[in-house]
Amino acid sequence: MSFKAIIFDLGGVLVRRDLQRILQPIARQTHKPIQQLTHAVEASMLVERFELGQLQPRRFHAQLSAELGLAWSYDEFVSVWNSILSENTDATWLLERLRTRYRLLVLSNTNILHDEYIRRTWPVFHYIHHWITSYQTGYRKPELQIYQLALREADIPPESTVYVDDIKECVMAARQLGLTAVHFTQGLRLEEELRSVGLHV
Repeated sequence: MSFKAIIFDLGGVLVRRDLQRILQPIARQTHKPIQQLTHAVEASMLVERFELGQLQPRRFHAQLSAELGLAWSYDEFVSVWNSILSENTDATWLLERLRTRYRLLVLSNTNILHDEYIRRTWPVFHYIHHWITSYQTGYRKPELQIYQLALREADIPPESTVYVDDIKECVMAARQLGLTAVHFTQGLRLEEELRSVGLHV
């Protein structure tokens, strides 16, 4: 099979996320246990609404602060919010090699703050040809519409596309549309997994 494009998930694949970097300082400030904070955030649906583009950053900060009792300024919050991210160099080193052979896309459930931070912080992401995000489209994986938008954006058929994600439900959704999907487990195995489906790495 001749592949023309590779679609990568961000968080959990090309980028690592450490939620403790934000939960721990919030717990110290509010004197609430981390489990209680996690449940409160999940119940509020604020993060999901932020990732769907239904909340602008300052509104998200204001509502989250009210929900959890935070006293951070907006700039302080943004700094901590972005601190949970780090480049997964075990996977991103492949982008420079792949970019000359395939069209590279990112398809991510993310918010505008994380998206902008990732793009300006790590130069390797300049190799990505197309970015499709939940906050821009109003859809979140594993909704099929966001995959279809990615395919249309890059003007590529599903049978010519490989998709990489760390969440099984998202992998299965991609397969429903005819993409060859790889379930990402660790960066050190990614090169081997891409070769196994027929990519030239």
